[in-house]
Amino acid sequence: MEEFEPGKFSYEMTPIETAISSQFLVVGAIGLIFEVSSLFSNAISVLGLPVIPILTVTFFHDKMDATKAIAMALAIWGFVSYVYQCYLDNKSSKSEYGTGSEVSKSPLLE
Repeated sequence: MEEFEPGKFSYEMTPIETAISSQFLVVGAIGLIFEVSSLFSNAISVLGLPVIPILTVTFFHDKMDATKAIAMALAIWGFVSYVYQCYLDNKSSKSEYGTGSEVSKSPLLE
């Protein structure tokens, strides 16, 4: 603890802040699962993956190495693929079922 340059207070606050932010993450993910879907909750969690290395490079002056860059690229690619697939599904369902104003054409009600 004496080797921690920012001091004792920062050393003790780091795990406390980590625990609090983890609780917010868990509650938010559970809320997304109940309100939308587990797939959307996972997509939002994956979207947060590239944010953390960017913040560490910005605020903690960490080095951006190839592993971080590849992980960020894959996370962004995965999220964009999810959004594009949702777009394609929405587009095909609109063309298949019309404008969506007619409830009787819904496959769930047939």
